[in-house]
Amino acid sequence: MGAPGDAIPSEPGRQVTLEDNVERNHREAEKNATKASLNLPTAGKQDLEAPAPAATGPKTYKAPAFDAPDSDNPKKAAPILESEAEFVRYRRQRTVNWMGTSVFVFYICAFGFYLWIRITKTLDLGQYLPYGVFVLFVECMGATTVVLYGTNLLWNPVNEIVLQESEDGIGPGKLKVRYPYHVRVLVPCYKESLEILRRTIMAAYDAQLPEGCHRTIYLCDDGKDPKKRKWVDSLAADVVYVSGRKRAAGEMNGKSGNINNVCAQLYPPGTRVPGSELICVFDADQVASKEFFMKTIPMFDGGDDVGMVLSPQCFHNLNLHSDIFNHSNVHFWEYMQPGYDTLGFISCTGTNFLVRSNALLEVGGSPQYTLTEDFALGMEMKKYGWHCRYVQEYLAIGEAPDQIRNCYQQRSRWCKGHFQIALNKERCPLLQKRLSWGMRILYMSGVWSYIVGLTSTPTFIVIPLVTIWLGVFPIVVSWWAALGLTIYFIATNAVLYYIKSLKHIEALWFANCANQLLFYTYIKAFWRALNSVFGDKIQFKTTLKGASMLMNSAFRDLWVPGLCFFLLFATMIAGLIQLFTGSTVNSPLAISVVWCVYNALPHFLVLWYVLVSKGISLQYLCRFCILLSFFCGSIAVGLIWGLYPRSYSFKDALKYSNFFLDAQKVGTLPVDNPVTWRFDAMTSEIGPLDRDITGGYLQGGSAGNLKMTHPTAFSIALLAWGLVQFPSGYEKANATQDTMYQVRWGADYLMKMIGHGSGAGAGNLEIIYQVGNYTTDQEYWGRPEDYVLDRPYYLAGADTGATNLAATMASALAATATVWKSSDTAYYTTLMTAAVELYTYATKILNPYGSIVKLPDCPNAYSAAYMEAQVKGSNLTLCTEQQINMNGSAIALYNDTTYYDDLIFAATWLYKASGDNAYLQDAEAFYVKHLYDADTSVMYQYRYDWMDQFWAANILLATLTDGGTFHSQAQSFLKFWICGTDRVILSSPRGRAWNQYSPSLGSTMNVAFLAQVYSDYIKAGGGQAERRAKRYSCWAQTQARYVLGDATHSFIPGFGTNPPSHVQNQAASCPNPPAICTAVNGLLNPDPNPRTLYGALVEGYNGDQDTWSDTRSLNMTRAVVEYNAGWQGLLAALNEQSMGVWEQCLQGQGIITKDHAVC
Repeated sequence: MGAPGDAIPSEPGRQVTLEDNVERNHREAEKNATKASLNLPTAGKQDLEAPAPAATGPKTYKAPAFDAPDSDNPKKAAPILESEAEFVRYRRQRTVNWMGTSVFVFYICAFGFYLWIRITKTLDLGQYLPYGVFVLFVECMGATTVVLYGTNLLWNPVNEIVLQESEDGIGPGKLKVRYPYHVRVLVPCYKESLEILRRTIMAAYDAQLPEGCHRTIYLCDDGKDPKKRKWVDSLAADVVYVSGRKRAAGEMNGKSGNINNVCAQLYPPGTRVPGSELICVFDADQVASKEFFMKTIPMFDGGDDVGMVLSPQCFHNLNLHSDIFNHSNVHFWEYMQPGYDTLGFISCTGTNFLVRSNALLEVGGSPQYTLTEDFALGMEMKKYGWHCRYVQEYLAIGEAPDQIRNCYQQRSRWCKGHFQIALNKERCPLLQKRLSWGMRILYMSGVWSYIVGLTSTPTFIVIPLVTIWLGVFPIVVSWWAALGLTIYFIATNAVLYYIKSLKHIEALWFANCANQLLFYTYIKAFWRALNSVFGDKIQFKTTLKGASMLMNSAFRDLWVPGLCFFLLFATMIAGLIQLFTGSTVNSPLAISVVWCVYNALPHFLVLWYVLVSKGISLQYLCRFCILLSFFCGSIAVGLIWGLYPRSYSFKDALKYSNFFLDAQKVGTLPVDNPVTWRFDAMTSEIGPLDRDITGGYLQGGSAGNLKMTHPTAFSIALLAWGLVQFPSGYEKANATQDTMYQVRWGADYLMKMIGHGSGAGAGNLEIIYQVGNYTTDQEYWGRPEDYVLDRPYYLAGADTGATNLAATMASALAATATVWKSSDTAYYTTLMTAAVELYTYATKILNPYGSIVKLPDCPNAYSAAYMEAQVKGSNLTLCTEQQINMNGSAIALYNDTTYYDDLIFAATWLYKASGDNAYLQDAEAFYVKHLYDADTSVMYQYRYDWMDQFWAANILLATLTDGGTFHSQAQSFLKFWICGTDRVILSSPRGRAWNQYSPSLGSTMNVAFLAQVYSDYIKAGGGQAERRAKRYSCWAQTQARYVLGDATHSFIPGFGTNPPSHVQNQAASCPNPPAICTAVNGLLNPDPNPRTLYGALVEGYNGDQDTWSDTRSLNMTRAVVEYNAGWQGLLAALNEQSMGVWEQCLQGQGIITKDHAVC
């Protein structure tokens, strides 16, 4: 009972009188009435007894001044031990938690594997590498908290309470304690209501005590409330009101000051304090159970160096199914604190704990230098060798803050207190020499968890926003990434959701939910703690309880969760629109949409909590969100596996392309020809003057078994260009020699096509532009080896000219000479001689070889003229089949009417092969003539095939001369293809670019090859040029990946997913010998080809839809040599690039980012 001046009465010197007993009985009746009104059990009537004399324990301290500095408190360094021999040391008992240990070891291994993958497989991000490294660093920060949490799962604590034998030997025994402990229960308060305090004090008073123990309760009122004082005075003598403390200006921790004020009066300096003296602290709202002291006091018997006993907290006003702020803290009370107990770590939690008075004295009382006195007290006690024990039973129930303002305020105080300690060089756990390094790390882990929370949570909120809006993802998504993320995801959840009971899953999810909601609170708390280092004051703010909580408005605290939810929701909608309207399903985009949903859930719940309801609707909504969050995590992992960008083997595709060329060879084949189902064929072809014209490549496609010089020359020039431009790509694929001999095979054939005229044109060249009859060939479907029809040749040139044909052949031979220059000088000379001869002839008579085409005047049966005549009843004579097919000539199929573009290309290659500037001057002269004198309608079709080589010449000249005009034209050409302007270049829904005038896949791949050539040249320029180079290269790779499988199937037989199996190729479609091959069992046979035409790029489809029909009779499946030349060079270019280049291409393609480098 309080004395005048609110000092604590000196109980040991007080004598009990008869009047005291009468007064005690009166107050006991009043107290029971009060308890009855609170629905609390009443105690039996007891006589007032004098307090037990101070027990002589084995460890007694002389009380120092409270909160004295270490230098002024010698007892902290050298405690007074009256009887060293009687001192019993605490022996910690624990057992291995095999399941928890297994989960922890699995996580450590998974994280190591994941870290290796992240460093070696997922950081090829180019210019975004710093962003990726930052995210990885944040991930590692988060992993450290999982590791620290996981260490608590390694052991199970063993705590035993010894019971005395019962007197009758039958029933349960009495609780045995070593000393007659005197428990001094402190209930600090400030502005809490009397209603709350009544419950707390009466429950503490009625709680049972072990036999021989005593208790005194102190209401420590810093608010100096007369009503509280009057109420306490109405109670028994062992319930005492304490007040009158003078609060220092700018006091840091009022609670500690309050406690220390009481302790200073209980134990004035110089008082001998025995080890049987205990102090118990209850917050104002904590109502103890009947068994509280029966469960906690015996724990001190474990050893005289047990300085503290802790118990968990629970709350009566908390719905565990909607605990979005994690007040229940199950992960801490059920998993971390038991682990701390096994590790010897003291983690005081501020209430519901008991501490030996001499231990509290030794450390200088409750710390007042921080807002989190409980955390600091645990560290101080550990420094002085005290131990702590944990009772894993909920023995008191309190009241959780209900209003959002109080929730944030409470967590802010905890966070600021931790940072105050960490930022103080004298208090920082890492600098405490009296702690082992293990303990330093554990005490620092509390601070570290806040650092990780304020860093990782906003980072992982921002990542999907950045991905969707800016198109930047922090990792390279690949098979390796999918594997690492899957294993790490499972391992992380195995640790974080390691449970002893299924009902804990919900609570553990709320722990994660609270971390996401409180990140901004942590940021503000850190900032204020940091400022306090430089002199700013931090004040202690109590957590309001009861009716006082209702006065705080929540709306000022909603702007952060509201903003987060709005941004995440808007981004999710934008991402969904992008997903459904984009050309492909981008894995980072899809994952980020799911990620937005996952991140938005906690913020949605807190908005519902404040604005809608805290009742049953929130409870069911929380359960739904928990299920949805786990679903999102699983879906995200599934999306990584299902949508990660497939890696294609450009090396294998490159080698396969040579297989196709080998399959198209005719004549006497090399003995090492790898196509086992192809043999010598068409070995009796004779040209003018009985000249041997065997060899070369069958054209394929509609030309069937014809050999066409113009597209062959075009193809050889492209193949040679690829070898010259991307030699290391060929070397990596071990395809250099094979391709060099492919080029040589074609060049040898081209030189066979060169002859001299007779008569008046004897001084001019005659060039064979075709071998085989187009008319009769269309009627044949069979193996080349079985071909017995006539093989006529068709001439061009002489005195009528063949400029475009001769120039194209000259460029092919000059390019081939460049390839062979260093390895076979004699062959180089032969090639250059032939190339110069062709070039000279091409410039002598300027006339395209297509000029010899004379189309018949008679109408075709399908022509508009014939059908119009039929309607009018007119009789028109139709063309004969021979007239339509021009007596077997297929020149109409390759009717190239321009030639300056071919001359530019030829002169440029001769300049490159010889170094003679005269050819460069010719090229520039022809360039001007092409722009001003030629028909440029073809040029503005922006195509690259045998029809138009102007754009290719620009790119070749740009790489040789660095001329501004050539760069400008090259960039203009590539811009049309990449940006799809002017409706000439279109794009399919899955991103394949195609030209309306030349819509085959081969034509697109030729342009992609040019883009890669130009990109390779300008990328060293840095700045804008480097950005353009990346865009060109990425676009080229997009087209290549489309062919290899990004279109959902491959366009290369024998390669990738669902490749063509009905290629329109006679040799591949024929049944195995000796069966005779016909159109019926070959062309029209619905079964797949008996032989796979590996590496052949098929024509694909025309139009802007990504449709595909693997039908042999359709042009979609035909494969010709000219389709595959640029394709092979493109593969070599891509094979040169390092891993991760494609993943870099995926970066920067967001909703608001634009490709200003090119488009």
